[in-house]
Amino acid sequence: MINVAIDAAKQAGALALRYSKTQPKVSYKPDNSPVTKADIEAERLIRKIISKKFPAHGFIGEELKPVNPNAKFKWVIDPIDGTKDYVRKIPTWATLIGLLEEGKPIIGVAFYPSTNEMFWSQKNNGTFLNGKKTKVSKVSKVDFSVIMHSSINRLKKIGKLTQTTNLCEISQGKRNHGAYNWNLLLKGSADVVIEIGLIHDFAAPAILVEEAGGKFTDISGNFSLTSGNALATNGLLHNQVLKILNQ
Repeated sequence: MINVAIDAAKQAGALALRYSKTQPKVSYKPDNSPVTKADIEAERLIRKIISKKFPAHGFIGEELKPVNPNAKFKWVIDPIDGTKDYVRKIPTWATLIGLLEEGKPIIGVAFYPSTNEMFWSQKNNGTFLNGKKTKVSKVSKVDFSVIMHSSINRLKKIGKLTQTTNLCEISQGKRNHGAYNWNLLLKGSADVVIEIGLIHDFAAPAILVEEAGGKFTDISGNFSLTSGNALATNGLLHNQVLKILNQ
């Protein structure tokens, strides 16, 4: 199944990259988040590739309606994670594909077409970047950490802006790069990611982070793909960050 997921991510990412060479027409959803033809066509392509091999599997995607929601195996798709970056031609967006078995992640793929970086993982098999194992950092103190976070407006909406600001104030750095947050955490270039999103934003990163030696929970400290928020760290910093965020 992992080879099918990698192939689907590569093909969908390449499709989206071709669209990005032009000026993609942007529409807006009710929540004011952008969507382009590339988002929709990339998700359709992923579903086509996977369903050809696994017709009984279900799908949950950002752009299209769910299919077989009660299936044992469900593929969770974000065809362009970081559409805001994508439409502005900032090369930090990714194609995310996760596979759930009975609701738990067992496969994760994140493909960054602009940099040709392919991350993939299987349960109990580690996380790989372009075929070589990758690990999170070993930073053990928040003071020396690099923290990536979601947008200020999103953090404000869930009441965590002040806590996140306090956290960033004592760390070495703070960034807001959307999809690129996962990339940097998985390579050990960043140590903490605080994100706001939905299941399609988190299904793939959750297993990628944990198989790379990190830890993934929601901001309350519970493993969840549906809390609307996520805290991912190198594991060593997790409890420290949770304490600050929940003061």
